[in-house]
Amino acid sequence: MRKQKNFFMKLEETCHHCDGKGYIEVFSDRFQDILEDLELLYPTFDQAMAIARDKFEEEITQETCPTCKGNKVIPNQYGQMLISNKDMIVEFLQKQKLI
Repeated sequence: MRKQKNFFMKLEETCHHCDGKGYIEVFSDRFQDILEDLELLYPTFDQAMAIARDKFEEEITQETCPTCKGNKVIPNQYGQMLISNKDMIVEFLQKQKLI
């Protein structure tokens, strides 16, 4: 039974688009302008982004990730193979009277 569970756990991987958060951040035009100004004041982009996030969080909105649709995971190669052969899998399960 444990092998089967491990097999099914290997059907998905963390969404690469949202890094498993289920949402993406959308920055307003004003936020982009502020960030550009802050980049001139701070030595790294990460520092400028941290300051901009803290001071102007109202300029950041969240939208459901279009890649994983908020599920945080996407099918890996094995999951995609199952999905692409779903008709054959359903037929097999029906023959075995499992569904």
